[in-house]
Amino acid sequence: MRWWGNLLAAAVVVSGACGGGGAGSPKPSQSAESAVRQFLQAVADSDIARMSTLWGTDKGSAASTGEPKDWQKRMVVTQIYLRGSPYKILSDDPVEGNVNHRKVSVELDRGECKRTVPIIAVRSDRDGWLVNSIDLNLAGTPARPCAPVGDEQAPKPK
Repeated sequence: MRWWGNLLAAAVVVSGACGGGGAGSPKPSQSAESAVRQFLQAVADSDIARMSTLWGTDKGSAASTGEPKDWQKRMVVTQIYLRGSPYKILSDDPVEGNVNHRKVSVELDRGECKRTVPIIAVRSDRDGWLVNSIDLNLAGTPARPCAPVGDEQAPKPK
């Protein structure tokens, strides 16, 4: 699990360099799928500030609420896990029992494999639809995106 500590240390350094300022006031996403697409484009653009306007809770985006306090680190880690992966939206389904939550299933093309990752989006009165949670474990680790889920061993030398 040494790679995770190294990844987190890198995330802290990078997040400090990103600053987080200047997120602006983009137009709220009108659908969960739109929020996910915009978020994944911000990931591809390495735009942490934009990611923070598209990620949050029903209270609003991380950019507008400043919550959670470690949102910059979370965005950097998310960007590291998801960058460089073409994607396809597979479905946009309601979450049972809550009309303000939707599960958007995304297929990540990891080259040698494809990974299906559920993304939960929430509706905020303040900021429209926002990405709320992503199961990054299902995306595969950045070093071994096609390794079986839960297999955190370092790559073996050839």
